[in-house]
Amino acid sequence: MSRRRTSSDLTARARELAGRAGIPYSAALAALRTPRTARSTGPAAPDHTAATGLPALDGLLGPLTPGTLTVLAGRTMAGTTALLLGIARHHGHRGRPVILAELQSSPHATMRSLLAAEAGQDLDRTADYAPDRQMVAEAAARLHGIPIRLLTPDGSNAVSRLRAEAAAGGAGLLLVDTLRLAAGMEPSPPLPGQSAAELVALARDLDVPAVATAHLRPQPGDGDSRPRPDDLDDPGVLAHAHRLVLLHRPARLGPLPGQRDLVTLHVARPDGTEAGTTTMLFEPEYHRMVAPPCT
Repeated sequence: MSRRRTSSDLTARARELAGRAGIPYSAALAALRTPRTARSTGPAAPDHTAATGLPALDGLLGPLTPGTLTVLAGRTMAGTTALLLGIARHHGHRGRPVILAELQSSPHATMRSLLAAEAGQDLDRTADYAPDRQMVAEAAARLHGIPIRLLTPDGSNAVSRLRAEAAAGGAGLLLVDTLRLAAGMEPSPPLPGQSAAELVALARDLDVPAVATAHLRPQPGDGDSRPRPDDLDDPGVLAHAHRLVLLHRPARLGPLPGQRDLVTLHVARPDGTEAGTTTMLFEPEYHRMVAPPCT
């Protein structure tokens, strides 16, 4: 027997959505009242082919294989978190249950990043412009209905929390930002590659892919040089990663605005051999990585 949604149900959902997304209650209520068929996008039928959602990158990586770990690594402001959040949204919209352990940001900041990426809006500049507010509200409604569960820092081992969350509600994809923080506040420092090994073991147990971010060591004296697998801040990760995506944003501080946000993605195997490269556009204000416009 179907249950008709009451006014109080809608009010409660709108208040929850407004709080999570940081938008006015009236905008959240209007978005939830919009028929799903009228929204620009929404959760699609389940898609069990794991990919990043960026065709050029997927052509180099191939499918994200169950039981394996793909590592996204870059230096400061290279866009690794934006790429990871894009993977989360891509799979969530396709009905794949995603568990995201976001260990670098607060829940509010993570939700704002997801919302900015979904709406294609700079949330710091849309407060007084009604059409932009409506786009943000519609994006918030779309995000509200997709299966992304968020874990945020609490000092405990992130992989153990992922395991417990998967046992409680299932999982189709495991995401961690960032491996360096996954061990939590354990009494002794983790062994090299320990968090990566634990994440791979969990991915194998659940038969799902895992994707995690990692940091690359800075290279003093030569600027932002082309990254290599052995630049990982934890070289022990190499023993457990199936594929590496090394993000390189060489012109981040350069004089040419059109070049600053271009990021070269080097797809590499842990032994250092390269599968290929592709270039993406990092949109920091929208917290997302997209294909660059055709030139």
